[in-house]
Amino acid sequence: MKFIKSTFAVMIFAVLISATITFAQECEQKGTNTASGSDDPVGTKVEGGMLYGKAIDPTVKTISYPELIVGMNESNGNIVTVKGTVSEVCQAMGCWMTMSENGATTRVKTLHEFLLPKDVAGREAIVTGKFNITEISEDDARHFNEESLNPKKSEDIVGPQKAYEIEATGIIILDQAGK
Repeated sequence: MKFIKSTFAVMIFAVLISATITFAQECEQKGTNTASGSDDPVGTKVEGGMLYGKAIDPTVKTISYPELIVGMNESNGNIVTVKGTVSEVCQAMGCWMTMSENGATTRVKTLHEFLLPKDVAGREAIVTGKFNITEISEDDARHFNEESLNPKKSEDIVGPQKAYEIEATGIIILDQAGK
């Protein structure tokens, strides 16, 4: 009986170790681009800045963020490449950033495929991804607010919210001189 209990305990331990290794490999394969032992995202040095995510096609015309806002209805549902100023970055993981100008704010989401440094607000960025005019739930709006560096009062967020979003495939955070 003692042998059966020992064997059972060893089997349970082996299953737990196996599950832990499998989970670690899945997280590594997800590609969150963080340095080993660090929460800091690792980008790829490119001319003029640091690339996070996939390379941006240099043959695609880059428009300014104000141009995107003026032509937002024509851009809805299309892949765009936009240059603008980062106004905010998710403080939980670096999984989104925003661009804002003249009262219009667009959330640039990495879809957790890659992460951004949390301290790049105020820097210029070039973003490629699918632009969408959409509506987010009150819960999602509150979630984004909680991850913000300067959250609003949560009671001010009521009901579904109209949202401008870019599902980014690549983002270049420009060097200070890269403006």
